[in-house]
Amino acid sequence: MNDALTDPVLIIFILGLAISSYLMIAKNDKKTSMLMISSLSFAVVGIISSAYTYIIHNKMVVQGTTSFCSSEGIVQCGSVIGDPQWNNLFGVPWGIFGIISFSILIFLSLCLYLDRYAKWSEDYLNYAWWAGMAGLPFVALLVIIELTQVEGAPHICPFCTIAHLSLIGYVGSIYFLRIRRNMGKWSDNEE
Repeated sequence: MNDALTDPVLIIFILGLAISSYLMIAKNDKKTSMLMISSLSFAVVGIISSAYTYIIHNKMVVQGTTSFCSSEGIVQCGSVIGDPQWNNLFGVPWGIFGIISFSILIFLSLCLYLDRYAKWSEDYLNYAWWAGMAGLPFVALLVIIELTQVEGAPHICPFCTIAHLSLIGYVGSIYFLRIRRNMGKWSDNEE
C-alpha cells in the first residue's frame, strides 16, 4: 500500500465513524434510541478496527511485513503495530485488549438497547460510562507512544486512531445518554 490515507479499509472505517457520529448528533424524536445505536455503532467500529490491528500484528510477526498497511511516512502502522517493544501490555498485543474492551462495551450497550426500562438499566448505563472512561488513559498512552516512542517517531497509526476515536465517540454517546436519563428524557417521546 503506497498511501495509508487512500486505503479502502480505512475509508470504510472512517465512514463507520461518520455514521456513528451522525447518529449521536442527529436531532429527531427518537433521540434516546439513536444515542444507544450510536454507542453500539462506535463499539462495533472499535472492535473491528482492533481486530484489524491484531491481524496486521500477526502478519508482521509471521512475515516481517504486511500489505495491510504502510510502513513509511508519518501516517502508517507498520512501525507502530510491528514494534514488539511498544505493541503489547504484559506480552499481549494491544489489539487483543481492544477486542476484549469493545466486547464489554458492546455487551453493555446492547443490554441497554434491548431493555432500557429494566431495573438494572441505570446501573448498566453507569458501567458503560465507567468502562469507557477507564479506556481513555490507555488511548492517551498509546497516542504518546505513537508520537514519541516508536522507532522513527512521530508516527500515526490510522487503524489505531480509528479504535481510539471509536472509544471517544462511545464515551460521548454514553455521556449524552446519561444526561437524558438524569433529565427524565429516557423515553424517545420525551424531548
